[in-house]
Amino acid sequence: MNFKTNLKSMKGKYVRGMTLGKKGNANENPVFSSPLSEENSGFLKRYLPIILIIIVTAFVYSFSLGNEATNWDDDKYIGENPLLKTFDKETVSRMFFSDDPGEKYFMGNYHPLTMLTLNMNYQIADLGANGKVLPYTFIMINIALHLMSVFLVYLIFSQLFTKRLYPIVIALLFGIHTLHVESVTWIAERKDVLYTMFYFLSLYCYILYKKRQKVTFYILSLIIFIISALSKGQAVSLTVTLFLIDYFLTEEYLNWKTHLNKIPFLIISMVFGLISVKAQAVSTALAETDQYEVYQRIAFGSNGFLQYILRFILPVKLACLYPYPDILNRTVPVIYWLTVPVFIAVILLNFFTYKKDKIFTFGLLFFIANIALLLQFIPVGSAMYADRYSYIPSVGLSILLAYVIDLLITKYKDNKAILYGVFAVYAVMLCIMTINREKVWQNSRTLWSDCVEKYPEAVIGWNNLGSYINMMADSTLKKKDDSEYLKNKKLAIDCFTQGIKNKPDYTHAFYNRGLAENDVFELTSDTLYEKSALNDFSKALTYDLNFAPAFQSRAAIYDLFSERFTNINKDSCTFYFALALSDFNRALELNPNLYDVYVNRGVAYGKYGDFNRSIEDFNTYLEKFPQNASAYSNRGLAYNGLKQYDLALQDFAKSVELDSLNEGAYFNRAITYRTLGENDQKKRKDYINLAKEDISKCIQINPKNGYYYYLRGIYAINTDDREGACEDFHAAVEKNYPNAQNLVNQFCNK
Repeated sequence: MNFKTNLKSMKGKYVRGMTLGKKGNANENPVFSSPLSEENSGFLKRYLPIILIIIVTAFVYSFSLGNEATNWDDDKYIGENPLLKTFDKETVSRMFFSDDPGEKYFMGNYHPLTMLTLNMNYQIADLGANGKVLPYTFIMINIALHLMSVFLVYLIFSQLFTKRLYPIVIALLFGIHTLHVESVTWIAERKDVLYTMFYFLSLYCYILYKKRQKVTFYILSLIIFIISALSKGQAVSLTVTLFLIDYFLTEEYLNWKTHLNKIPFLIISMVFGLISVKAQAVSTALAETDQYEVYQRIAFGSNGFLQYILRFILPVKLACLYPYPDILNRTVPVIYWLTVPVFIAVILLNFFTYKKDKIFTFGLLFFIANIALLLQFIPVGSAMYADRYSYIPSVGLSILLAYVIDLLITKYKDNKAILYGVFAVYAVMLCIMTINREKVWQNSRTLWSDCVEKYPEAVIGWNNLGSYINMMADSTLKKKDDSEYLKNKKLAIDCFTQGIKNKPDYTHAFYNRGLAENDVFELTSDTLYEKSALNDFSKALTYDLNFAPAFQSRAAIYDLFSERFTNINKDSCTFYFALALSDFNRALELNPNLYDVYVNRGVAYGKYGDFNRSIEDFNTYLEKFPQNASAYSNRGLAYNGLKQYDLALQDFAKSVELDSLNEGAYFNRAITYRTLGENDQKKRKDYINLAKEDISKCIQINPKNGYYYYLRGIYAINTDDREGACEDFHAAVEKNYPNAQNLVNQFCNK
């Protein structure tokens, strides 16, 4: 049915027209109509533009399908997330109602529907060679959600504007704009594209309700709004947008009765707003109130407001993190203060235009309403602004751009082909910039290198870049290329140092640098790195006494000190063991779920001779992780200390069953076999041969270790295999193992 024939039957009074720049002539540029729903509009005429827009958008974002997961929350959302591993009723219930705040408010958000989609995504995802899920299906679904939002944007503005220019421009910009790469390509931002899709669907239903006055659309809008809020709390800004829709569509927008239908939306917004604040507080995402003074936040908010506008017009110098300008001294540059009067002027502009020009006011207010809660007037996190925050608000700026284009075309009709051409060039430029921006998100190294190159003061950027380089060295270079491994470890240390330089109390950078320094020490035996690691762990604890991993790591160094003094200085051995034990215990007090501490403490107990407590710790760990090969090997060594050799051999057998390349299990079993041989002279040679076989396995796994050749040579001597012994002693000499030459002189030069 033609909408015009139904106009009189509607209760609201709608503005039928408004000419850009002048009054009158409702037919020239009606603000509110629905040409795409009219019977005389063919399918292609109605939908060809959006089909082409979706094709272009899909092509542009296809370049991100090969991207890797990053260490910017992706690892937490799809790598370490306990709510993704299984899909069952209990797991789904935990997403909504878990008693564990860390699960219920995962990563500082209450977004159970987002978690549900990630869980379902996880179940269908392919696994890589390392056993981890491949990220492309997660990115693919993010893109699909984005394309659905593009379609909804087109439908929404086709309902609000007669001129086809508006929905085409707005939908195209929403689809291809470079600012949106962060929301779409970043796996962790599934919540952004999910809630946005439902946000626009709810908004569309509300517009249909206003047009057709059917309660069904109102109920649908309300239900979908709740779904959007369950995807991300930021959806609460929809309620303000509904007031703007009423302003745009009806002449009675100042009549309070017109807005009674917003009461349920307001109540829902208040509820989810309070939930969001609680979620942020649980995760400590809310910035500390003493970081900057209240009056300084005005400058940050005003600057952020203008930065969003400028980056929408020309998206250059984009980064995944925009740091505060001076977190060391907490000063505010003068240029930030100069943005305050500009911000105030833009806000006041609405009061001069809201009666004269609804399109301009609507676009500006749409942007303001949806960006207001995301400005740093109330500081959240460590960034002044973020590209992802502009995802929905940018629609308001797109309205303004379409408004300007329409105004120019109306004024310069003879040159409209040129104007269309300029916009086409601008759109192509955005496509190219978006594709290039997707390449920046290729992996953590490209992401954070881009960030610190543009913003060297971005301390999180330095920390995360260092963490990625450090992780890659461990996963791809350890025991394969010592020189490259060492080079990358030192590069990671440099990154952490740069972060500390810009933020001297940066706890995580101290901790991460300590880990890398300790790795360098283990490879080079350079005690300067060990001392630096110990100092960095202590520094981290100076700034955060509740940082459990730092206690664990410092305890490991104290434990090593204790081991060095064994049989040398009993008092020093006892002193450092006490320090290690104190730190291990403190780590578990702070975080009982830090199960690695049980392993490390169990090892320390074992080295100190307290085998019963050692076994208790390994038992606790194995109850939680029964498939851990190293834990069985360590427990077997403790059983060996208690002379319970049968139990020890059972654990070693279980360890190598779980991991046939477990070097430590073979070595520890060799020790047990040697002990059994010493205790049973009748079977001595048999046990020594078994020990020799296990040491041979160790050599196969790690042929660079000279001690293994030295030890196998000794076993060969004990089994009267002088020739084999000499081969091993010579191999140990070649690998610079101390004392090996003495055995060569003793047994092989005769």
